[in-house]
Amino acid sequence: MNVFLITVSVLAPFGWVIYKLLRYSAQTIGDESPLVIVVTYEIEDWEYFVSFNFFFLLFFTLINLFFLYAAVFFQISAAAVSWHWFIRLCFLASSVYALWWCVLLFRLEWQYWLITKGKTITLDPTDKSLEIATSQETVRLTAADVDEVEKHAPGLNSGKMVAGYQYFIFKLKDGRRVYLNHNKSYLDFAIDDYFKTVPTQRISHKIPWIVAP
Repeated sequence: MNVFLITVSVLAPFGWVIYKLLRYSAQTIGDESPLVIVVTYEIEDWEYFVSFNFFFLLFFTLINLFFLYAAVFFQISAAAVSWHWFIRLCFLASSVYALWWCVLLFRLEWQYWLITKGKTITLDPTDKSLEIATSQETVRLTAADVDEVEKHAPGLNSGKMVAGYQYFIFKLKDGRRVYLNHNKSYLDFAIDDYFKTVPTQRISHKIPWIVAP
């Protein structure tokens, strides 16, 4: 029995990784990908705000608020000698700096939500079109409609906290710009294929802020 449990505990994580890799392959370049079938998706409010990244940001903010409270009301008041003050002020400065980053990341989350909410995205391999539908309008793009595609992403000097923030800008021939949040793993493969005849530029940022569309 012990041998069986040990075997399962070792093989189960390995099997789960293999399964996830197969699913990723199927959804990005395989039979379930927008390279083969029509794929439609919409990010709901609950789906966006219950993601791991958002929960981690919320948890990180609460922890640092607690540290800031402790530094102000407990550690500084308990300082007795000069080196106590130095350590406690360093702790206070670290908490304030971390909270400043939290504010930036909440602002970033909100910017990405603004280009995500209320949009239904349809990727159609038949005519290699990308359709973005909102309550106000529906825009259907093919390579013939687009002058340039920009992919905005973190650069080599960016922190890990902003690693998951990326978005596309489609510059249309009629002068309009269409924004798309990079929140699906298959978007890179689909856009590379659908718009392979369109000039594409990758623009790196330390923090990939979105200029209001």
